[in-house]
Amino acid sequence: MAVFVRRLKVLDLPRLEEIETELLADYPSRPGWMRSFRRLVELTLSQEPEGLLIAESDGTVAGWAAVRQRGVHPMSGMKYGHIFHLSVARAFQTHGIGERLLREAEAYLRSRGCESIHLSMPADDPATVEMFKRAGYRLFAWELERSFK
Repeated sequence: MAVFVRRLKVLDLPRLEEIETELLADYPSRPGWMRSFRRLVELTLSQEPEGLLIAESDGTVAGWAAVRQRGVHPMSGMKYGHIFHLSVARAFQTHGIGERLLREAEAYLRSRGCESIHLSMPADDPATVEMFKRAGYRLFAWELERSFK
C-alpha cells in the first residue's frame, strides 16, 4: 500500500468531514467537535494553508493533520510549532498512516525553523497518546477543564 502525503485540496473537505463524523461515534464526550473541526480547517486555511496535510493511500484520503508554526514558547523559550489535529480513518488505522502524518508534520515544522513541537489532545484517546509517546513525545504540561453545562 503506497502512502502519499500532500497539501489539502478543496475537494478533500467532504472526505475529511466523513472521517471526522465516523470517528466521532467512538467519542461521545466531544459533542461540539464537528463545529470545532470546521473552524480549525477554516482558520488554518486562512493563516497557514500549507499546514493542512493529507495522507492518501492508493488514491483514497486516509487521514489528515493540521499544523502551524507558533512563535516562541513562553515556558521553553524555543521557537515552536503546534500539531492541532491528526486523524486517520478507521479503515486505515493499522497501516502506519498516523506515524507517516506525524513524520511529515514534524518535517514541515522543522523546515519552518521550529525547535520543538507541542500538541494538545483529548484524554479519551489512549491509542493516539501511545503513538505520540513511541515517536518520542513526553508529557510537558497538564491541561484541565471544568464544564458548567
